[in-house]
Amino acid sequence: MSLEKKPCLMDTIRIRVSDLLAKGKKDQTVVPTIEMDESILMDKVRQSDLFKDLSKENIEEMLTHMEIIQIESGKTVVRQGDEGDYYYLLLVGAGEVSKRTEEGKTASIASLEAPVGFGEEALISNAKRNATVTMTSNGILMRLSKNNFGDYVKEPVLTWYAPMDAQNRIADGAQWIDVRDPKEFTKSHLHGATSIPMESLRERACELDKSILYVCYCRNGRLSSTAAFLLTQRGFNAGVLRGGLQGLERAGLA
Repeated sequence: MSLEKKPCLMDTIRIRVSDLLAKGKKDQTVVPTIEMDESILMDKVRQSDLFKDLSKENIEEMLTHMEIIQIESGKTVVRQGDEGDYYYLLLVGAGEVSKRTEEGKTASIASLEAPVGFGEEALISNAKRNATVTMTSNGILMRLSKNNFGDYVKEPVLTWYAPMDAQNRIADGAQWIDVRDPKEFTKSHLHGATSIPMESLRERACELDKSILYVCYCRNGRLSSTAAFLLTQRGFNAGVLRGGLQGLERAGLA
């Protein structure tokens, strides 16, 4: 009985890229060749703060679930105002990041050179795209769907606390952060909680102490999981109240 050798991650990527390159030649589209082994790709991915705390296994799993697409110069990859659907890793080529101003004009704010990742902001915050990315050359992209981004990037770095565990942490010196709308906070909130609405979190993160554990909460845990992820990526010790205030109510602790 013989066992078929399972192709490694980068073998699979090279096969798929080769197919795309062949298709490009057929369509008379010139696409640069790619020569990047697995260790180099892993190193490039790890240079991003987004992935620095992910295990090698998680990164490999993430890369396995990414699609590879060919894209031509001048094509828009993400558009400001659209819903976030993918995270992108630019393997070959270059792009331009632009934003619409309040006056309705479009201004270039950055350039992208491969290999570089983009598009995570809308996925992390469950918000709309805050900028447009347009290719300035032919290129090759890897993209990860929003659901897979949550499974293989966001979820692995989050720490969830069950209602009783969260309250024990608070008793030991941790602090609540309420990321709901200020009106909801004013109406009712957990004792000792600090109100930092999700839309103000990035600007107000400088007010927090990296030596303290912060347990983020909202109504159901969805918004607060995004808040905890953003704080964790910025070096803070943050976790999420599992189930949010609804979880506390179900546990009879609110």
